[in-house]
Amino acid sequence: MEHVTRRTPGFHAWQDPRWLVHCDDAAAFVGEVGHSELVAHPEALDQLRTDLRMGGWHDASQLEGFLTHLGEGASAMLFRCTVCDTHLAYADAS
Repeated sequence: MEHVTRRTPGFHAWQDPRWLVHCDDAAAFVGEVGHSELVAHPEALDQLRTDLRMGGWHDASQLEGFLTHLGEGASAMLFRCTVCDTHLAYADAS
């Protein structure tokens, strides 16, 4: 926790920034990305899709529409696990 909060550069987000964790360790922040960049990391896109469904996005067409328009008003914060190299993401919107 200290490493992330005191010795790692932060990032700006519209909502409260979250630092993702995987393999019981803080993941590395890769950057703010849109859909075209996120598609290169299908595990992150699938994880984000699942998180959004759990958060109340039950209409599949609206969810896919939101995801395909990431980078246009809303974006994804992309992280990479430093242990297993899995990519993770969360959505950030204004």
